[in-house]
Amino acid sequence: MAKIIIAGGTGWLGSAIIRYYLNAAHELVVLTRTARPARDGVRYVRWDGCSLGDWYKELDGADTVINLSGESINRRLTTANKDRIWRSRIDTTMVIGEAIQQVLVPPKLWINASGISIYESSDVIRNEGDEPQGEDFLARVTQQWEKALHARHTPNTRNVWLRISAVLFADGGMLKPLVRLVRLGLGGRIGNGNQYVSWIHETDFVRVVDWIINHHDIYGVIHACSPNPVPNRELMKALRHALKMPFGLSNYTWATKIGGLLICVDAELILSGRRIVSHKLPAGGFVFDYPEINAAIRNLVVKSKTHK
Repeated sequence: MAKIIIAGGTGWLGSAIIRYYLNAAHELVVLTRTARPARDGVRYVRWDGCSLGDWYKELDGADTVINLSGESINRRLTTANKDRIWRSRIDTTMVIGEAIQQVLVPPKLWINASGISIYESSDVIRNEGDEPQGEDFLARVTQQWEKALHARHTPNTRNVWLRISAVLFADGGMLKPLVRLVRLGLGGRIGNGNQYVSWIHETDFVRVVDWIINHHDIYGVIHACSPNPVPNRELMKALRHALKMPFGLSNYTWATKIGGLLICVDAELILSGRRIVSHKLPAGGFVFDYPEINAAIRNLVVKSKTHK
C-alpha cells in the first residue's frame, strides 16, 4: 500500500487527486490548517504550513509527498494579498523540505506545485527546455517558489516541479465564471481574444500526477498542460457550442478591467496569455485523454449536468 501525503489537499486539485486514488488501496494523508476527522479512508493531519510539528513524522517512509499549497491568485494584487500569495508558497515548500531532511526514511518522491506564470506573457510556444523570462509579480513568486525547493537538499528524494496551467473542472475553477458569462449572452472574446490560454482537463491533470509517480526516471520540471493551448476566442467559442448558446457579446479590455475591479480580481490574469506545452510528457509516452479544447469542454459540460 503506497502512502501519499498531500499538502493543500482540500482544494480543487487535491480533491481531484484524492478521488483518483480513493479506491486504489493507497494510504492518503492530507495536511490541512483545519482539524478534520478521517473520512472515506482519508486522514487529515493539522499543520500550520510554516513550521515543523508532529505532522512531519507522517513523511517518514512515505512514498510520495505532493505540495499543492498556495493562496488563490484570483484576487486583486494588493500588498497584503501579494504577501499571502508569496508566503503560502515559499514557506510551505521550505518547511516540507525541512521535514524531509529530518525523517529517517525520506519520501521517494516530492512533487511540488509551480505555475506557468513563471514565463512572460507571449504567444511564443514554451516547453520545459525554455528558460523562464517573466518579470511581473507572479513570475517572480514562481521563480522563488522553485528556488525554495532547490534550496532544500534532499538527495534521497526524487524532486519534480509541476508547472500547472489552468485546470478545467466541471463544477469550478476557471470555467465556472466563464460558463456564467456564456449563459448571460456575454460569452464572446475577452479583450482582443488573441491571448493564449494554456489548459489541462481535470482527468489529464491527475493522470499526469499518477504518471510522474509511476515513472521513476522522471524528475525536474514538468509542464501540466494540454498539447494544444488556444487563443481566448477559441476557448469562448468552444464554451458557446457546448452550452448551445448561438451568440456571445465581446468583453472589451476596458470592460474587463472594470469588471475585475468590481469582483476584486486582477483583470490581467485573463487579459494576458501564455502558450505553454510539455515536451517531456509525450517524449515519455504520456497520452492525453483530452488533447483538444472542444472535446474537453463538451465532456466537462456533460459531467457538470450529471452532477446536478
